[in-house]
Amino acid sequence: MTQIKQRMASREQRGFGIPETLIAASAGVALIGASTLALRSTGSLIDKMDLKAGLQQNTISGKRMMRSEIERGLHLLIKTKQKPNDQLAHTDLNHDDYQASLSQCQSLAQQTGQVFNPVFGVKMAELNNPVYYGLSLSSAGKGYALKRCGASMQLDGRYNETEQQSLAMVIDDIGVIRCDSDQPECIIDPRKETTPLSELAANTDFVFNEDKTPERSSREPAIRLITDENRKLIRFIDPTTDKDNIQTSFLKIEAVNKEITTHPFYFVAYSRADKRLDKGPEDGEVLDGLFFRNVSSKRMRFLVDGSGSMSACILWGSGFGNWKIFWSGSNYFWSRRSCALTRMESLQHELISLLQELPNDTQISLRSFSSPGYQNHRIWQNSAKSLVNIGAEGTRDSAIAFVNTLDDGYPYRWGGTDPWEGLNEAFADSNTDTLYFLSDGEPNYDRNRGRWTTDDHASTSGHYAGLNNNREIALKVNTIALGLQSNWMQSLAGKTTGDYLHIDKKYVLSSTQN
Repeated sequence: MTQIKQRMASREQRGFGIPETLIAASAGVALIGASTLALRSTGSLIDKMDLKAGLQQNTISGKRMMRSEIERGLHLLIKTKQKPNDQLAHTDLNHDDYQASLSQCQSLAQQTGQVFNPVFGVKMAELNNPVYYGLSLSSAGKGYALKRCGASMQLDGRYNETEQQSLAMVIDDIGVIRCDSDQPECIIDPRKETTPLSELAANTDFVFNEDKTPERSSREPAIRLITDENRKLIRFIDPTTDKDNIQTSFLKIEAVNKEITTHPFYFVAYSRADKRLDKGPEDGEVLDGLFFRNVSSKRMRFLVDGSGSMSACILWGSGFGNWKIFWSGSNYFWSRRSCALTRMESLQHELISLLQELPNDTQISLRSFSSPGYQNHRIWQNSAKSLVNIGAEGTRDSAIAFVNTLDDGYPYRWGGTDPWEGLNEAFADSNTDTLYFLSDGEPNYDRNRGRWTTDDHASTSGHYAGLNNNREIALKVNTIALGLQSNWMQSLAGKTTGDYLHIDKKYVLSSTQN
């Protein structure tokens, strides 16, 4: 027994034996290997998040620049398959008046070995020559880009036309389409696989036919544009056929290992500087770009109208397509006439643009209201129980996906105007300090399911102001009335220290002069 103890003590003094050492070494190698794999996976995830954040920031900065310039413009310049009539001759990008300045832009690009394929132009009141936006190659040379050519802009927003035109990047990393699913396993069209991107960029067709540029296919840029009959609107749409998995224009970075990082590119802008627009039934309609102002809260809810009246067409096109349903102001009707933008599409683009720009630490909730039991009376499930952090993994994309579903199906199934559940929910949430409440019509019923009358205006706003008295932090309600004056929404905003915004064409046009 004593000898056994001595041998054990001797082993303890010597340390591990060969078997123990091998086991320990194997465990160490496994641990290091697992750690290395984890670090690589984490690093890959961080890299992908950084790429996505970069694409998102690219979208924000470029869209702000382009939208600002388009909104300051008198009208757009585009190429059309059909020769424009006399009333639209001034919008023809092929007009002789624009060829000299266009040639200068293309010469600027050639001097630096670049491509500049004109997509559209903007005629500015304060400039002799238009500002042009054209297709080029991305900074890395592995994708496409949208570049601006024209008079340089000073820090105070004024143009300097005394200097030579300048060429600058606006939107980088526009995606290269692989196939209808745009995944690495896609089979690229062999006829285009070896064609240099610079050649494809130079030869991509941007001639509008019935207000739209052509659909895109393999290795072409993932952008397609639509305009309206008056050449005021630029909107980026699905670049491919409706039958595939691609739904929006998009940005993309494709790594060497075939890992793809994409970011949807939503954009709508409307030239507003020309006050000589003919007055018509759309004078009270909603235009984009101004719905949500002074957004600074980090704990807010969005309650938006999902009713069938949101299918009203704001901007009509000049062509015809498939039969669709629209709201006339009093009833639904079918039409084959091309609609460049509906109220709902305008809301979707505006809200999506805001969601893309919100800081990661912002907490939000999204709800659309219509009639209980109808399609658009629902809440974004991520925020069904409480506000959620927009920066959490996948949350921003989920919020955008929810907004994109608001125009699904037939408008007569969207429902009526019943905002009370959403309003009650917002006032009951003590964590929310700001509500953006947007509607295009009067409620179908009052809070107690009775007939809505003018007598309800003051009593309804007074009811919610009273709820604020029982809150530790008062809820600020910013109301946005689309297309019509709403006295009760104005009263609700006033009694909750919020802002009231009535959006119609007169407001939009006058706002460009401030």
